Amino acid sequence: MPRQTGGKLKILYVRDILEQAHREGRTITMREIIERLQTRGITAERKSVADDLRLLRQYGLPVLCIRRGRATAYTLEKSAKTW
Repeated sequence: MPRQTGGKLKILYVRDILEQAHREGRTITMREIIERLQTRGITAERKSVADDLRLLRQYGLPVLCIRRGRATAYTLEKSAKTW
């Protein structure tokens, strides 16, 4: 499988997407994250984005996972400082 353009930047784009949603005071779904990555020319699957979210948590970004029934949304803790 050939490497995609921007693949190594994907995790940084995921962080930017989370921070933008945080600044707007809202949560974001996995589907929305994937769609926003696509607008940047990056194709992603749910599993790879979930891995990125896990790595961002390991790095220290306070990513919250909010489950509402079957739906899941993501955001940053309210006290999180964005760049």
